Order: sequence, then C-alpha cells, then structure tokens
Amino acid sequence: MASLERSGAADGGGAGPYTLANALTALRIVLAPVFLVLYVQGDHLRALAAFAAAAATDVLDGLVARALRQGTALGAALDPIADKFLAACALIALAATGRLPLWLPAIVVTRDVVQVAGAAVLRSTGRAVPIAPTRIGKYATFALAVTVVLALASDFGAYPRAAAAPYVAAMALLSAQCVALSFGQYFLFFVRSFRAPTP
Repeated sequence: MASLERSGAADGGGAGPYTLANALTALRIVLAPVFLVLYVQGDHLRALAAFAAAAATDVLDGLVARALRQGTALGAALDPIADKFLAACALIALAATGRLPLWLPAIVVTRDVVQVAGAAVLRSTGRAVPIAPTRIGKYATFALAVTVVLALASDFGAYPRAAAAPYVAAMALLSAQCVALSFGQYFLFFVRSFRAPTP
C-alpha cells in the first residue's frame, strides 16, 4: 500500500536497503506464513493477531519511510509483494474452510498472476514497469483486510458466524469490485507502457 511514497531510492536521502521501513515490510512477509500455520492448527485467535499485526505493518512502513526519508527501490518492490503474499495466504485459507467464497481468492490471485506476467513482459522488452499502487488498489487492499478480519472474528462466540455472514458477504463483494477496478487500471497502465517506445 505504501509503495507510492517509497518509490525511488533518491527520495530516501541515500538510505541503503537495511532500513526500518524495509524491515517492517519484510516482517509482513514473515507473518503471512505464521498466520497460515496458526490458522491451520486451529489457533484462530492468534492467527487473527498475526494478520492484524501484518496488516499494521502495511501502514507503518509507509509512515516510517516518509518520516525518516527511507524510501528505497527495494522497499517499493517488496511492498506490493508483501501485500499480495499476505492476501493470498489469508484468502485461500479462509476460502478452504468455508469462511469466504472461493471466487474471492480466485479473482485476487488471477489479478496478481496477470500483473506479474505483465510486468515480466514489460521488463523483457525494456519498458518501464509501473509499480506504484493506484488509489483504488489501496482501497482494494484495505477492503480485503477488513474482509479477512471480519471472517476471522466470526469464529469467536461473542461474534457468531451467522450474524457476521451478511457483513462478510458485503465486504467480499466490495473487495471484489475494488480488485476488478484496480485490475482495469493496471491493465491500462500495461497497455500504455507497452505502446511506449523502448528507451
């Protein structure tokens, strides 16, 4: 989510790759499989805590990068990877256990795979790869995080699954719409970059 503010090593005032902002992004990558293991083991409360902590790093890394001028090319590249990895782990795990509809992770993973393939095509032809997220892409990331938290919270007695179901379904639909719109924007960026003359 924070790649836009972190793009460009020149903005980091000479910051190297070993920065607090990049460490927070790396922590999100580490917490994704931790969440998955906890969830598979049935420890849903700790899984929720791990996901919440990982989602928090998505906000903190951008704030730290701006406050400490630690924007780096590495951070700009790692941030969307961390977002996609965390979302894939959470959505697939929840869909596999019936907490979320299967079509939601299918849509998200399809978008991400197509984006990676498109970036590979652009790089192979020497064209610029747009890595900064769009506003709608940030909305999609936020909506997916809220959807996952609602689905996880429905496992606890104080928030029964039947009562949570309409809210989870509504957030899943909103997330899918945001993902579809962000995919459309990224597709337009791909077409624009592909049509641009090679340097």
